[in-house]
Amino acid sequence: MQSKQLGSSRSAKRMKSLSPNWITEGLPDVEYKTYLLLAYLKEVKKEFFEQKIYPSYSDLYGHYRNLLEVKTGREQMKMAFPKTLTRADFENLRLEYQSLAEDDAFLQVMDEIIEYSIPEFQKHLETGLELYRLVEGNLHISEVGLQALEVSEGYFFLLAPPKKEAAVYQYGLTRVHLPDGQYRAIHVSHLDNVRLSISKTFENLKTDLIRRSSNKNVMATYLIESEVSVPWEESMLPVAKRCLVEYLVKQKQG
Repeated sequence: MQSKQLGSSRSAKRMKSLSPNWITEGLPDVEYKTYLLLAYLKEVKKEFFEQKIYPSYSDLYGHYRNLLEVKTGREQMKMAFPKTLTRADFENLRLEYQSLAEDDAFLQVMDEIIEYSIPEFQKHLETGLELYRLVEGNLHISEVGLQALEVSEGYFFLLAPPKKEAAVYQYGLTRVHLPDGQYRAIHVSHLDNVRLSISKTFENLKTDLIRRSSNKNVMATYLIESEVSVPWEESMLPVAKRCLVEYLVKQKQG
């Protein structure tokens, strides 16, 4: 299958971040807040254009969740304030009320920028998700050699175009307890980069890994092969790790 080139394999410069408290800190001015937001989203758009998913996507999603929480809090606060009847529309069976506690200028600015920001975050999140799905959809995972009984730890080879060299990683799965339930996390360590040849097959590499390991049992070993070339640290490796976790969880359940 012909590989599709999407971008370079490495990057160096980290994007500018947006303060977690950007809504409340600094000048309470819509124009100023909009400037901060658009400058940040411009950086995010540049990262996605260069096929760099992380940390831009997770950072973007964190800001989006914060905005939704603030919006929900504001709506609950408004509902809690007492209201007075201002108009009765008997024809349409509708009553209109006005809060007795008027918002001050700062809160009005915050509401305005929140309403403007949420669709902007959603739009950029969708772009990041499309890129993630592209990388994910072009990854293929297969087991190398004999099937292992225990998959909580092992090795994996990560191979991307031009597929002349494979990165070798050791992995371990752990359970992370979060408020909304348990979550599988994976920890990896880079062991080597190996140039492939007739004598350097993945089966031979697995044998060498087991030989050098203190654990002489059959270790779970996987080949993760990509048909696209994207920045390694920001896209290829993190997406491969997430896909491997999903693959291993399904194996354990099966």
